[in-house]
Amino acid sequence: MAIMGWWSAVLLVVLTTAPLRIAQAPAPDVVARNLAENVLGQGTVQRIQVRGGGALVDIAWEAALYRPTHTVQKNREQLRGEAEIATGSIMGVMRPEMITFAILLKGRTLAAGWRTRGGEFAITFAPDLGG
Repeated sequence: MAIMGWWSAVLLVVLTTAPLRIAQAPAPDVVARNLAENVLGQGTVQRIQVRGGGALVDIAWEAALYRPTHTVQKNREQLRGEAEIATGSIMGVMRPEMITFAILLKGRTLAAGWRTRGGEFAITFAPDLGG
């Protein structure tokens, strides 16, 4: 019994003298980037900015599904789908009021739009994709 008491005291000293590490939540832009890249692929997000205490997210990413060999209609469907999934992943976790987005191909904007917390979604395509 005395040995048990001695070990308990040592354990108590070791545990109480170890530095406490408090995990800090990642910055909102890091969270938004990670959510988008989970569905688009690592390294696709080119820019992201979270403002207004998380109420507004502005994001641009390199197109994940665009292919020059696809028809205009197929590329429009693919880009719309990736926009819905990427913005939906952010909306579902962070719940901003609005997300604005741009989908890029080597710096050129293929599509841009916005999504609101209320479920509104709009996308506009580049002229060569039917405007």
